[in-house]
Amino acid sequence: MGGTFDPVHNGHLRTAVEILDRYHYSNLKLIPCFQPVHKDRPSVLPQHRLDMARLAISGDARLSVDSREIDREGPSYSIDTLRDLREEIGPDESLIMVLGMDSFLSLPTWHKWQQIIKYAHLLVVSRPGWEPDLISELSGFCENYRAASSHELQCAPSGRVWFETLTPLGISSSMIRALARKNESIAYLLPEPVQKYIEQHQLYR
Repeated sequence: MGGTFDPVHNGHLRTAVEILDRYHYSNLKLIPCFQPVHKDRPSVLPQHRLDMARLAISGDARLSVDSREIDREGPSYSIDTLRDLREEIGPDESLIMVLGMDSFLSLPTWHKWQQIIKYAHLLVVSRPGWEPDLISELSGFCENYRAASSHELQCAPSGRVWFETLTPLGISSSMIRALARKNESIAYLLPEPVQKYIEQHQLYR
């Protein structure tokens, strides 16, 4: 599960835990990016975002933080990360990329986006009752690769798209940054160790 995690919050963690529980996966990686290609530069240094992500997941052994995109530096392209991961786990293991609906809708603007499905399945997390209008490129993509059931994501190493509805939490990193800038409480929006880290380092002020 990639993202800027600027900062990581309970919405990210709830998504991760629900996916682990619902699909009985043994592990899920949070992969903070160094520099998102389609977003503004993150507000804090990469090391801070990495440290906060590690603090956030410390209570669940099924979650881990992968620093490869930050270590690589430069623009973070998902295709490079997925290619690396596929090389590590081999050709037969199922690899699933979790992304939100907003990210999925922007997929045609991603670097080598049509090759991503070669390396991993796409598990797209959507909000309850939301049926987005897919542009023609994505409509054809879904027609070719949409799974008939979530079970297909475990039966093949890559090549399927599945849409999953999870518990929506109205939390965003931008909301937390705005509250911190105004010196308002960010309690209960993110794990307490992350809140303390933000306060200790005076981030987002």
